[in-house]
Amino acid sequence: MKRAYKSNKHREHKVLSIVDVQTQPEVSFIMVAKGVLGFRESAHIIKVAEKTNCTISIASGKNFGTSKSILSLVNLGIMPAKSLVLNIKGERNEEAFREVSKIIAGETDGNS
Repeated sequence: MKRAYKSNKHREHKVLSIVDVQTQPEVSFIMVAKGVLGFRESAHIIKVAEKTNCTISIASGKNFGTSKSILSLVNLGIMPAKSLVLNIKGERNEEAFREVSKIIAGETDGNS
């Protein structure tokens, strides 16, 4: 558990209090795409993020996309043989990774 320090400034004195911050497990992977990431696949990644209650982000070159925006994922321009970094944050990150890796590998049609 991380601790963050929060300061409260009052007119006469400064109070420093300790606030507990809950951290979520986070995993990162470097992958090579075997399929195209279009609208259908991006929508499926967003569904996986919602189902597993995880935040999924993908970086490809200088581009970055998250599971909070379908357009950011589509604009990555992921084509076969393109390398990417997959970052998943949340309690069920292993389940989310299995699903997202299937999507990126082109093993699913994105409809399920």
